[in-house]
Amino acid sequence: SYGAAYQHESTSFSLALLLATERLKVIAAVHPGLWQPGVLAKWLATADHLSNGRIATNVVSGWFKDEFTKLGEPWLEHGERYRRSEEFIRYLKEIWTSEHAEFNGDFYRLHDFDLKPKPLASEGRPHPEVFQGGNSSDARGMAGRVSDWYFANGNAPEGIAEQIRDVEDVAAVNG
Repeated sequence: SYGAAYQHESTSFSLALLLATERLKVIAAVHPGLWQPGVLAKWLATADHLSNGRIATNVVSGWFKDEFTKLGEPWLEHGERYRRSEEFIRYLKEIWTSEHAEFNGDFYRLHDFDLKPKPLASEGRPHPEVFQGGNSSDARGMAGRVSDWYFANGNAPEGIAEQIRDVEDVAAVNG
C-alpha cells in the first residue's frame, strides 16, 4: 500500500532470513522485467546451497505500473506480462536442470549455458520451488503449465475452488 519506493528488496531480506534460521523455507518475490533470469537463477542456486535447500521464489508478473516505469522499464499489458513471466520460469527451470541449457523466447534467450553449481535437488524437489499467483485466466493457465505452486486469493471459497480446477485442468494437459 506504500508503493514500490517504500518496499525493501525481497531477495536481500530472504537471504538474511535464511542465514538467521535453520528450518524456515523462504520465498523471495521477483518481477520478470526487473530481473534478468540468469542472474536470478545463479542467486537462487547460491542461496539454495547456503540454506541447505530452503529457498523458493514467487514470480510476480507485476501490477504496479509505477515501479516499472519509474525504474525505466517498459510496462507491458496484462497478457504480455504473463507471457514474459512464463518464459522467465521456463528459463529458470532450463538453466537449473540442463547441462547445456538452451532457451529461445520472445523475451529471454539462453545459449549453451551450464550453471555450476546447480541448486540442490532432492526427491520431489528437482530445483527451488516456483510459486505464482493471480486470479486471471492468464495467471491460471501459466500456473498450470509452469509453476510448482499457485497462490489463490481475493475470492470466495467457490471462486477459489474454480480457480484451482482451472489450474489442475491445464496442468493435466501439460503433464
